[in-house]
Amino acid sequence: MRYSQFYIPTKRDVAKQDSVNAYLLNKAGYITQIAAGAYALLPLAVRSIQKIEQIVREEMNAIGGSEVVFTALQPQETWEQSGRWDDPNFKQIVYLDPEAGMTFGATHEEPMTIAVKEKIQSYRDLPVVLYQFQTKFRKELRPKSGLLRGREFRMKDLYSFHPDEASHNEYYETVAAAYLKTFDRLGLDAYRVKASGGVFTEHISDEFQVVCPTGEDEILVDHQTKTGFNKEVEDQIPKTRHSKLERVRAIEVGNIFHNGTKYSEAFGLTYLSAEGSRHPVVMGSYGIGITRLLGTLAELYNDEHGLKLPVQVAPFDIHLIDLASEGKVGEELYQTLTQQGYEVLLDDREEAAGIKLVEADLIGAPVRVVHSHKTAQEGKVELKSRQTGQIELIPKEDLTSRIAKYLAK
Repeated sequence: MRYSQFYIPTKRDVAKQDSVNAYLLNKAGYITQIAAGAYALLPLAVRSIQKIEQIVREEMNAIGGSEVVFTALQPQETWEQSGRWDDPNFKQIVYLDPEAGMTFGATHEEPMTIAVKEKIQSYRDLPVVLYQFQTKFRKELRPKSGLLRGREFRMKDLYSFHPDEASHNEYYETVAAAYLKTFDRLGLDAYRVKASGGVFTEHISDEFQVVCPTGEDEILVDHQTKTGFNKEVEDQIPKTRHSKLERVRAIEVGNIFHNGTKYSEAFGLTYLSAEGSRHPVVMGSYGIGITRLLGTLAELYNDEHGLKLPVQVAPFDIHLIDLASEGKVGEELYQTLTQQGYEVLLDDREEAAGIKLVEADLIGAPVRVVHSHKTAQEGKVELKSRQTGQIELIPKEDLTSRIAKYLAK
């Protein structure tokens, strides 16, 4: 991609933000704020989000999920039928159009249950596992921390339907393992933490938390087992475990819930067993905050110069700059690297060298390649690792082999 043809509205001066991710993603041209808790994802962010979603998609497909896309609009009556409309904590987060009797979807347990009811007749039709990537809307009273807590956000939500608790519990653990693998692939060290079910279930749930000093959650964790407890359920921690736990700040990046038969009973979702009797379907729900993941990565992967996103989620693999006036070598390298499958951002703008170098660090591609009159005299190019800051001069003919080592994912 040529910089001159790609929209990257970097900013030299950005007003103070309430979080690192809001400040850096805004300054680097990834996002722009539309309103409190609502951010537009600009081209750089879209590329990163697509990579995050693809990793999540691969892991959800691997555990038997089928991808769907449900409507964001939902009738108010579905919440009333499930009983959640009577919960004041849930009702206050839902955007409502009273005249039409429609709401923006804060979550999708109800419509998923209604849709699955059309198919499930007997035990042979179970289990069913559906997931989607969708924009969610929640009426946050105090949106804050950039992409970490907004009123509008991108989410992956998966729903599973089972004949009994044993089947559900087995799949619940399968999802938990898949989540830990997903976060590891994204470059995040996640802890599995017990928490309340909030407005989603009366059962204890599991959150996946990433330790971060700027996180809004307070958790108690065992670093050896990578498990712990949210502060909200601290009173339920066994006394024998307290001495092994450390109190830290963290960011919640995912959660999984036991729903039991709450929604199947509300909507009459039953199946015929092998013995010929009818039973309510047991359900689970599982979420990952997609835009929140980008915010979390920005909180953790940065320095005083800008972003340092991991190669697997960075919008481009290579930031290529040719400071020689004719630009021919840069064009040749761009064509060669692109043909080899690398995602390259070629800075072909007529800007000062200093601006190009500063913006390269701000945007944070894993590898920066610079060709200049000085390096040309030696038949070399400058190669910089954004993660380590290491800079080296290498022969042009060694560039692709050296880059392959830097970009090993």
